[in-house]
Amino acid sequence: MKTKLILLALLLPCSFLFAQNYYMSAPEGFGAATTGGGSATPVTVTTLTDLTAKLKLTTPQVILVSGTINCTYTSVQAKDKTILGLPGARLINLDQTASGSGILNLKAGSNNIIIRNLIFEGPGAYDTDGHDNLTSEATNLWVDHCEFQDGTDGNFDNKGAADNVTVSWCKFTYLKAPKAGGPGGADDHRFSDLIGSSKTDAPADGHYSITFKNCYWAEGCKERMPRARNAELHILNCYYNTSVSGSLAIGLGGGSNNTTCYVEGTDFAKIGTAFKNYTSTDGGTIRITFKDCLNAPANSGTTVTKQAYNYSVLPTANVAGFISNPSCGAGATLQVTAQGVISTSCNNLGLNENVHN
Repeated sequence: MKTKLILLALLLPCSFLFAQNYYMSAPEGFGAATTGGGSATPVTVTTLTDLTAKLKLTTPQVILVSGTINCTYTSVQAKDKTILGLPGARLINLDQTASGSGILNLKAGSNNIIIRNLIFEGPGAYDTDGHDNLTSEATNLWVDHCEFQDGTDGNFDNKGAADNVTVSWCKFTYLKAPKAGGPGGADDHRFSDLIGSSKTDAPADGHYSITFKNCYWAEGCKERMPRARNAELHILNCYYNTSVSGSLAIGLGGGSNNTTCYVEGTDFAKIGTAFKNYTSTDGGTIRITFKDCLNAPANSGTTVTKQAYNYSVLPTANVAGFISNPSCGAGATLQVTAQGVISTSCNNLGLNENVHN
């Protein structure tokens, strides 16, 4: 019996570690303090009106999104909310005009928000200076297992007051051909993720603190994976695979407060350029370090040290296979019951992780 108990004790941590990676009960990284709606009784919404009404409530809410919701651009201040997509749940807006494009904007003052297992679908890239599938000025935000498709201006941007954010197991892609001739001047605006809207844009503490963990910049992405100013970024176990000509993954400018970026265990499998320095236009200084990455360029600036928080790490050699897995990888791949219970059925992938303390 003693031998069996010892074996069980050895096996449980491995199972737990994987569960905390594919299915995380709480975020790791800069957004680790996010709790969303907590233990509030889940409510199901099927229309934009219902979704918006629940987001505006002052009480904590766990909101289950069912089916496809056709959206108009919605700007809302939300606090203590969890938005969880049931399997196949999708928010969609096919408007390409500057004022009508985009899906959800979390206004300044939004705080403690979780968004999981949703597909955001836009009409395709068109440089009209329009809106994004998701734009956030929220503090304490966790976006997990979502798929962002075909944003007009971008897929998912953080700007203004946004801070303490974790983006995990998300997939960014462009499935529709870009529309040329927009007044903004770029005929191919498949630009996925902007952090800071200008070199002077920054949260109260001066730095956008954002973790990208197990994310997948997939086919169709051209630039901004991400593009950041005034930021401290941790890009962990991410996967880049896009065949777009001239594609650019990470772009950094210093801005008013300088920028650091620690890229760890990441696979730049197929990308035109992995990193570009924008200090000539953004000012300030940048530092970027690539640690245990595949196909990565040289570091820039003095070495960036790893983040002080605890987090789990996949072996870099396993990143491509696990992040791109269509059933148990990045994107809206969680199984969620009608009661809001998330499945952990993907624990059987047999993956071993390490934990960094």
